[in-house]
Amino acid sequence: MSETAIKECIVRLAEPLAHALGLVVWGVEIARGYRTIIRLFIDVPLSCRDTCLSPAPSEASVAVSSATVSASVGMCEKISRALELALEVEDCLSNSYVLEVSTPGLSRVFFTREQMRPYLGDIVEARLHTALPAETGNAGKNAAGNSSAPRKLWLGKLINVTDTAFVIAPVVLSPAGEGISENMSPVCLPWQAVRRVNRVHIFPVPAKPGKSPKKRTTLETAICTPPVAAVGGTHES
Repeated sequence: MSETAIKECIVRLAEPLAHALGLVVWGVEIARGYRTIIRLFIDVPLSCRDTCLSPAPSEASVAVSSATVSASVGMCEKISRALELALEVEDCLSNSYVLEVSTPGLSRVFFTREQMRPYLGDIVEARLHTALPAETGNAGKNAAGNSSAPRKLWLGKLINVTDTAFVIAPVVLSPAGEGISENMSPVCLPWQAVRRVNRVHIFPVPAKPGKSPKKRTTLETAICTPPVAAVGGTHES
């Protein structure tokens, strides 16, 4: 079974489980190696995230009301256990695998353009299949009028999302985690050219007395920030 077919199978099995808890399937990632890792991301609906302010129900709750603002560890566990059984019955994975169920987190991966729309103004990192130059014309030129060299990795502030692409204002991150403009015109990246795109979350760091505050990126806090709750099990073929 192809990777696309496996993802479709997992989404088909996971969606009713997530909907029963008032959640949605955000996306699926498959990491190949000595053992295949299946990562299922679940989240609250986009419409609910913007309007619901009350805390999530206890993990013991079987059903979740529309007031949920984040999936809990207990919800991830419920979906993981049910999905494990469903995958055994469906038998769409022939080799050994590890199943992980978690929320997308602050530095979430975007699986569709629609998922990006609520994050306009945030910094995103896009990895492309092949290096692409900035668009012709004024787009992609810096203040001196020089065109940017082709890149496979683009970092910038998300300023627009269209039906076939998204537009960023290129930035670089300072040592303090600040997004500094590259003084380039906006760059349009076709969705079909993107291998992976994710939000770059910047954690503010409390300032020491007498010093100005600084920020740090997600990568800089990876070793000191607890990971997003993820649960799962190992399955041998």
